Amino acid sequence: MTINFRWVLRHLPLWLIAALIITAICGSLEGIINGVVLGQFPSLVGASSAKLIRYLLTSSTLYLFTYTFLYLCQILTVVAIKHLNIALKQSMLTVSFQQGEATSHGLNHLTNDAAKIETNYFSALATLLTAICGAVLATTFVLSVHLLMGTIAIAFSALTMIPMVFAQKKIGKLGKDWSQANDRTVQTANDWLAGRREINQYRTEQSFFARVTGALTNSERRLQKQNIFQWTVQYGSWLLVIAAMMGPWAIGFYLMQHGGFGVSISILLTLTLSADHVVGSIRQVMAVWGDLASTKDLRKLQAAPIPFSQTAAKTPTAPALALHQASLAFGDHQILRPTTVTIPYGSKVLLTGPSGVGKTSCLNLLAGWQQPTTGKVDLADTPVQSTDVTYVPQEPWLFTGTVRDNLTLTAHYSDKELLASLQEVGLLTELGPDPLSRILHPDANDLSGGQKQRLVIARALLRRRPVLLLDEITAGLDDKNAHAVRGLLYRLPQTIVESAHHLDPALIQEFHFQTYHLQDQQLILEH
Repeated sequence: MTINFRWVLRHLPLWLIAALIITAICGSLEGIINGVVLGQFPSLVGASSAKLIRYLLTSSTLYLFTYTFLYLCQILTVVAIKHLNIALKQSMLTVSFQQGEATSHGLNHLTNDAAKIETNYFSALATLLTAICGAVLATTFVLSVHLLMGTIAIAFSALTMIPMVFAQKKIGKLGKDWSQANDRTVQTANDWLAGRREINQYRTEQSFFARVTGALTNSERRLQKQNIFQWTVQYGSWLLVIAAMMGPWAIGFYLMQHGGFGVSISILLTLTLSADHVVGSIRQVMAVWGDLASTKDLRKLQAAPIPFSQTAAKTPTAPALALHQASLAFGDHQILRPTTVTIPYGSKVLLTGPSGVGKTSCLNLLAGWQQPTTGKVDLADTPVQSTDVTYVPQEPWLFTGTVRDNLTLTAHYSDKELLASLQEVGLLTELGPDPLSRILHPDANDLSGGQKQRLVIARALLRRRPVLLLDEITAGLDDKNAHAVRGLLYRLPQTIVESAHHLDPALIQEFHFQTYHLQDQQLILEH
């Protein structure tokens, strides 16, 4: 999906578009007013006091009119940019979420790319609108004053467009180069902050920070290169402005000396004042055009946002989970060879294997988060979706908000259901007198690792989906809590597939677990 002019029109109310056009036109009359008002100076020599007063009042009224509409145009532009920023950032967040983009990349789009699109595209479009209106109105006036000299002035003004026409493609490439370098800067900065403990304990602060500095320097160097090139193009346009001003004067002086076409000082004065506005408006169009070109690649999103589903698909009550010749590989690294396994509803399955063998990848395959390289994974004879099962990861995810917020994730559940889920995982009495209203600050470590994990399990229990996939969920729990949580989960009627290093042999025997050992890219059933 591309953020372009059509996208902008689609995301603005019609009344706002109409109001912007009207105020832009009325606010762009300064060039004409300058020509009309200042062009009358020669006729004011020896004028009466009454005529001078009328002149002053009329001039003041005209300037007040156009400046008032220019102010209203700027206010409406701010309103329009608010609408567009909201739509843009919603699209960026949605696409990053739906495409599974890395967090650092998604945040870079939201902050750096969105800010540059706002400045160099949305604001630039508003400037372009007023500049075009000013150029068209001033051009019309110039031609009406004197057709020949007006045409000459406009022709010379068009020269200022040449540098930008030839530089547009390179400006777009430089903008893309900067975005890629800035992506790298955000990633290395994220690594620096996230790896603080490891970097500190191994005393690699200086060398690792040099890596961050290198990425930062590279991105700033690319931004500098882009800006210098744009200013160089702008300088070329300024040089042509000299020709655009002096050329018509030279021709006008020549015609005056030879008495041709009725050219006079009064006409040249009026044309100079108004044609200067034509030149200024065209120069502004060219400068803005460079800004627009610099965002060309930034405005290309990976995909169009897909509307969120309002209702969850109905999952069969007792579905079997099955792999049909399903395999999984990442490039040349094979995780799972073609495998056919059926897990009846209600089964309790343990997935074992050494660290790094691919147990988590297999759970992601069963959860629908990872597509098989070959074959398929079905739940009740239909391809499994991530919304059909519940996957509980080893690292619990919580966000700043109340316990209620973290349990419901904005879905609707009664307080009775929420309190029951906390009771099931033993958190009801650990979170204070009003547990659902307690504010969590995950980065402040106001909960222990075990409490965080149990809260995530409580979130999973609320959904009551037919399949529970558990990835090392007791790694942060002590033996007592681990036994209690496992006992609770194992007693559920749902299918359970658990990956774990630390086992509970008594519970495994009690609930008749089947154990699959992942070895040599195969799931081997142990007896």
